[in-house]
Amino acid sequence: MDFELTSEQRLFRRVLREFCESTIEPVAAEIDSKEEGIPDEIIKGLAELGVFGTTIPEEYGGSAMPGEEMSYATLAVQEIARADISMAIPVYSLLCLGWSYLVAQRGTDELKEELLPKVASGEYFIGINTTEAHGGSDVSGIKTWADHKDGKFILNGEKLYISGVTETEQRGGGHITLFRTDTSLPYETAHRGMTFAYVDANLPGISRTLVHDIGRMGLSTGGFQYKDVEVPEYCVLGEVGRGFHMNMEGFNAARILVSAACVGGSEKVLEITRDYVKQRRLFGRPLAKFEAISFEIADDRAKLEMLRHYLRRAAWMVDEYYKDNSAYPIKQMNETIAICKLTAPTLATEIATHAMVHHGAFGYTTECPIGMNLRGALSYLVGAEGGKNIMKLIIGREYIGNVVIPYKDIE
Repeated sequence: MDFELTSEQRLFRRVLREFCESTIEPVAAEIDSKEEGIPDEIIKGLAELGVFGTTIPEEYGGSAMPGEEMSYATLAVQEIARADISMAIPVYSLLCLGWSYLVAQRGTDELKEELLPKVASGEYFIGINTTEAHGGSDVSGIKTWADHKDGKFILNGEKLYISGVTETEQRGGGHITLFRTDTSLPYETAHRGMTFAYVDANLPGISRTLVHDIGRMGLSTGGFQYKDVEVPEYCVLGEVGRGFHMNMEGFNAARILVSAACVGGSEKVLEITRDYVKQRRLFGRPLAKFEAISFEIADDRAKLEMLRHYLRRAAWMVDEYYKDNSAYPIKQMNETIAICKLTAPTLATEIATHAMVHHGAFGYTTECPIGMNLRGALSYLVGAEGGKNIMKLIIGREYIGNVVIPYKDIE
């Protein structure tokens, strides 16, 4: 793989950066403080640049470059995150990109024709809907269920801590939702009886609730309650009963894009800090002359550059996986992506914390933009798209392998 960007990718990045710096960056802090959502003109502008279509084929209104979908999506999210370091617009974008990508790869023709053109145009929001009130990491323990009847799934249950609840109500769209279709299976094998389907968030029988996060204030978080909601069977991704596996496949793309958002935001925070310590003077010299500060910035820079290149490899792996009809080694891909998702939020919060300290008292004020980056990045350290300990489990599983304990050794 050539890790240099192609001329087309460089052009895409330059045009998007110009838009983000002129349109998003000047209002990012205002969006974060007012909690009124992302302005329509920003969504429209990103759509006109083809951002939401980078993972959607042209036949469905997208602008995807075949075999380079995730590479372009990663570039897009990094650039958006540079402009909105609060993570609200980056998260909105990465959800649309990652989950429309799975629909394009695993959805039915009818679903793709109905949904993807509206996502590509910016009209619809699309997200992921797995977490329930008792937790999100334990996917096998979900309780939301559906009966299959007359070509439809009758959905009942509740989801919580879901991004984009208000956005689907205002703009249209929905979420790829995991639910049980075989409730007779015990917990140990429950994953074999799950189904993954797109659920339009405005179907009859759906009600909403909102929760208030400490960050990403421009994007809503909440939950859905389902009471006999009728979901057409053409909305299923993959096969009935294989939803757990579809969910995990989708998480691979989502985790790459989450990591890209962390990289883009951290890149901007590091630039802000670099410029500040060069001009801020204490004890008769710039802060950058103090090695305790310059060395910490150098460490952060080195770690961020290594992550950036490893992330490009992860995006390339996913593109290869779908291009070669799932022939790419999935264990290697899973491990690589988990390493990115383990590293990116941790590094992002470290860089933001270092930056706040370098800015002194000013860094702890709302006038300084660093705080909104720290609050936004924390959401991915806590657990969105998989917490850090879940990533360690994946890495350990793929590197060490399954460990079988002989019966005689079990007390």
